[in-house]
Amino acid sequence: MTAAVTPLREGDPSRLGSYRLTGLLGEGGQGAVYLGEDGEGRRVAVKLLHARFSGDPKARARFAAEVATAKRVSAFCTARVLDSDVEGDRPYIVSEYIEGPSLSEVLAADGPLRGAELDRLAIGTMTALAAIHQAGVVHRDFKPANVLLAPDGPRVIDFGIARALDATGTMSSTAVGTPAYMAPEQISGAQVGPAADVFAWGATMVYAACGRPAFGQDSIPAVMHRILNLPPDLGDLGEPLREVVADCLSKDPALRPASPHVLAHLLALAGSPPQPGAGQPEGDGGDAPETAILTRGAAAAATETARLRAPAAPSPPGAAPPPGPQAGRPVPAPGLPPVPGTPWPNQATGPNQATAPGGHGAPTWPGGPSLPGSGTWPGGPGGGPGGTGPGGGTGNGPGGPGRPGIGVLASAGGAALVALVLVGTVLVVQLNRDNGDPDPRTTGRIGGTFRMAALSPASRELDPAHARDRTGRLIVKQLFTGLVEIDSRGAVRNRLAADVHPNPSCTQWKIGLKRGTTFSDGAPVDAEAFARGWARSATVKDGPAAYLMNDIAGYREVASGKADELSGVTVVSGGQLSVQLTSPNCEFPARLAEPVFMPVPQLAGDADNAAYNSRPIGNGPFTLDQYQENRRVTLVRNDSWAFGKTKLDRVVVELGDDPARGRASYAGGLVDWHVLTSDDVSTAPRNERVTRLGPYTRMLVPVMARGPMKSKGAREAVSLALDREKLSRLFGDVHAPARGIVSASIPGFGERGRCASCDGPDPEKAKAVARQAGLEPGTEVKLHFTGSPINQRIAEAVRTELERTLALKIEMSVTPPARFPEFRDALASKDASGLAVFAYGPDYPGAYTMLWPLLGSENVATDDNGRYNLSGWKNREFDTLISNAVKTSGEAGRNRLFGEAEKLALDDLALIPLLEEGYTAVAKTDKYVRLEMDYDGDPTVATAALK
Repeated sequence: MTAAVTPLREGDPSRLGSYRLTGLLGEGGQGAVYLGEDGEGRRVAVKLLHARFSGDPKARARFAAEVATAKRVSAFCTARVLDSDVEGDRPYIVSEYIEGPSLSEVLAADGPLRGAELDRLAIGTMTALAAIHQAGVVHRDFKPANVLLAPDGPRVIDFGIARALDATGTMSSTAVGTPAYMAPEQISGAQVGPAADVFAWGATMVYAACGRPAFGQDSIPAVMHRILNLPPDLGDLGEPLREVVADCLSKDPALRPASPHVLAHLLALAGSPPQPGAGQPEGDGGDAPETAILTRGAAAAATETARLRAPAAPSPPGAAPPPGPQAGRPVPAPGLPPVPGTPWPNQATGPNQATAPGGHGAPTWPGGPSLPGSGTWPGGPGGGPGGTGPGGGTGNGPGGPGRPGIGVLASAGGAALVALVLVGTVLVVQLNRDNGDPDPRTTGRIGGTFRMAALSPASRELDPAHARDRTGRLIVKQLFTGLVEIDSRGAVRNRLAADVHPNPSCTQWKIGLKRGTTFSDGAPVDAEAFARGWARSATVKDGPAAYLMNDIAGYREVASGKADELSGVTVVSGGQLSVQLTSPNCEFPARLAEPVFMPVPQLAGDADNAAYNSRPIGNGPFTLDQYQENRRVTLVRNDSWAFGKTKLDRVVVELGDDPARGRASYAGGLVDWHVLTSDDVSTAPRNERVTRLGPYTRMLVPVMARGPMKSKGAREAVSLALDREKLSRLFGDVHAPARGIVSASIPGFGERGRCASCDGPDPEKAKAVARQAGLEPGTEVKLHFTGSPINQRIAEAVRTELERTLALKIEMSVTPPARFPEFRDALASKDASGLAVFAYGPDYPGAYTMLWPLLGSENVATDDNGRYNLSGWKNREFDTLISNAVKTSGEAGRNRLFGEAEKLALDDLALIPLLEEGYTAVAKTDKYVRLEMDYDGDPTVATAALK
């Protein structure tokens, strides 16, 4: 992909000054950007600003001063500003032309970045920001659109332009920036310094890694509210970059690391710190300190194999360090405190630094104390006559007059570079985890027992291989921690997986593990433990592995008893897992959160080991204390959990399938959490309800092979006649109106507009469409459903609407819930017709396992195949889109193809969405902090604490 160049349009200039314009690169709110050539034929980018930016003479002078400052930015991972003209009617700025698309274009087309590609982006863009800040410039509009991906690494553009435009008076200082990437101080109107660019860099890295902004992408006020008040959503951004980004997204600019320190840390993680001698002054055999680190950054960004690696774990407290230098171990530097527990270098307390909130030392931005060698940043009280920095006298930094340096590059002695190699050992800066947002384990108080009433009894087997129902899964999640988890927004987040990488075809996956974790008995949680657990799960014939593992090479052999190990799951060098699939599936990581993929210790034995299954030893936040079959499960804190200790001492799960008993226990104060049925919602205290959407969709399945639903018009008339909002109110608004087949709990799906007839009822149009389709009043339509209370209410409501609006004659056909196979077989029979109330959810969060089983041509249900395309719909274009989507590695590109496939089915109304299922419970939330409902509808007991 390269940057698109379009021909000049009528009215576009063919020349500006000495530059000949040859094409249009783009246009935005500031002006148009053209491809041009200078007098020697070298290509340049020319930004022609809109006429309204010309301003008065004084404004033009300030504009010229800001652009002149931008010209001084060193050419490290930036597109240099070469020239400008502020004398004409329309000012223009000339910069280097970079061959390559913008980061925003690449992400839109190919989806999130992974591995070395993401790491190079992080290093290169931070190198650019360090160079920009060294010149005394604040970018103020750093975002994916202002990053170009050149063949030799990323380049940052448009630095200083926002400030220059602000100097003309055409933009207010509080309005400069793009909302999703603006720092809190930009939104609140406070002074803006380099820390705002560091924040924007963190937000950009989240978008690059996850394909969605860290603070949402809905309305601007909502995004700004989250930036000011809520923690960022880091999605599945992996370590060690995740920790760096978290610190850069601190609400308080004083607590963010400065750009050169972030760069120093990234280079250390990449194994490319400045070399000995790099701190010498120019002329003494080495580069100046500020140049050395930029040189290393640019070189690392241009290296295709550059990777960030987590530093080696420190020795236990009190342990003697091994002799000699140790790569990756922090070493104190002159003027910095010892590294264990040390915050970022620019937060070290000292005579030239102020104390930031929370006890961290931090340099003060404009107007506060400065470090040696630093000037005052533009925009601060020092700017202007009598001050230091651009436009106001001279700075005293290493750049000489008028060029403030970054004083935080130096120690208190003024000479030691932050990332110096000292005695052959790399100084690794520890990250400060306090980003202004409280960690769940640091709020509330330690102790207490959380009690909940479950809606089903757990089976005798509490191990991962046998976790089938909701209660079983709940217990396994507390006893075990796997490679990934599904966060509250439905996205995959790494847990014990350090990284998960596919080959180009998504048929082979390499999974790196976080090292040093153990089971509660001290046995190691390593790659062998995961391979062992997977093989154990595969032997359970009626377990979830039958549909979650059937495309892993060797599954059939293990499931049939012909092999003990999955041939497609091997342990490779470095403790990685290698997984071979029999067909491409780029959604593979999403299923790794399922219990069957949990690790087990060697003592677990075979899957029929009843002793282990009833008292499993795991590696989760809790351990099993007591199990009373069909009565109670008691869990206690696991002090060796990899992610810290829980605040709660115990969790007690009361087992049973009697909702009345659960209601009574909750009302009597015997439990703190009670899962509600649909019938319970109307009587539950509204202020104590906890709800969230699940991945399940209730729908009408039209039997299309024969009968009245064979016509698309008839199906459309039925959909238009149904009031989904009214239907949701039958259940206390716990279930939401469905706008598509794939639930809104799956990222990227569920918004309005996917299904025109689903967004609201239209009785008159429904009647007209029915007449055109030959669906006459009095037509008999059979309505099939299983006799659960929720299906009974939905079926009765659908019958009422269809009889009232379309005057159809609805024949109700009910099957007892326990005889569900008969229900499926009746719809698959050769004489079936009509509509069926049906609920379905994906095997794991994702569009593929929702769309393909229900609508794939190969999955049309027959009397003897047990499949679930009950409508009988076939569409080759749909099949092709699904096939291509599951082979597309980028999440954005994959979801786009899945969305197109879903739209095909919705346009033909192959399924008629009704409701999105919701989970509901009542909870004593006034007693707890951080008690929420997770993606599966369960309480977040690992993070909850008593107030």
